[in-house]
Amino acid sequence: MSDGSVKMMKCKILEYRPDFVRLLLEDTKPVFANAYRRIIQSEVPILAIDEVIFLANTTAFFDEYIAHRLALIPLKTPLKVLDFGEDFSVRLRLDVTAEEEQTVVYSGQLESSDPEVYPANPNIPIIAMNKGERLSLEAIARIGRGKQHVKWQAVAALGYRYYPIYVFDPRKCPKAKELLEQLNAEVVQEDGILRVLDAPYHPELEKVLRRCALDLGEPAVKVEYDDSRIIIKFESTGALDCDQILLLAAEELLNKLEILENSIKEASQS
Repeated sequence: MSDGSVKMMKCKILEYRPDFVRLLLEDTKPVFANAYRRIIQSEVPILAIDEVIFLANTTAFFDEYIAHRLALIPLKTPLKVLDFGEDFSVRLRLDVTAEEEQTVVYSGQLESSDPEVYPANPNIPIIAMNKGERLSLEAIARIGRGKQHVKWQAVAALGYRYYPIYVFDPRKCPKAKELLEQLNAEVVQEDGILRVLDAPYHPELEKVLRRCALDLGEPAVKVEYDDSRIIIKFESTGALDCDQILLLAAEELLNKLEILENSIKEASQS
């Protein structure tokens, strides 16, 4: 019988790089994890090119095509500019005349009015130009959110899944057994069957177990899922580092919950 106490949701970082993160939410529910996932995808503000003024375009590409490609180039977004609100803008200029055939114009050739705002990857091709063609433009970058357009999404390859527990026969999956002997993994043995309780903490081990599960199926490998623990992973587009995205998303989620709480209080008092 429940004692009525409320558990505090915990978060652990399983894997982190500035451009990739894999985190574990514990003592949670799918609805909470999904709310956080949606905020990460749709509510984290970043800069993206929103308007393009063409001064000259003698290339074979339509203005609209070039503008679309420019909009999808991730721009480094300093956190301080987010305080200026959605009226803040940065201008980026490009003026190229092709001196030889098949001259490729790259994102790194965009010149920004703000030295802290620039393409996150300088090697993104924009167009290829024939000799003598000219492209001159001015692009205006503004702050927006992913729910408005995909160009303002700060993340890619975002997904979540329940925490897996692998139960397998070591005779059927010997490679996993070999890895277990090398790792300090949490394992329980029952009648010759191994139950791996912390596979997500060991990416190489989990990769092997998932492969065995796909190739052999049950009963050689059985996967059980704990829906009170959920793994979220995503890649940054480069506009922000992953830790910045996580914190901004958490702040946004708390703000929305506060608004909801106030609305409920006002409704109950009316």
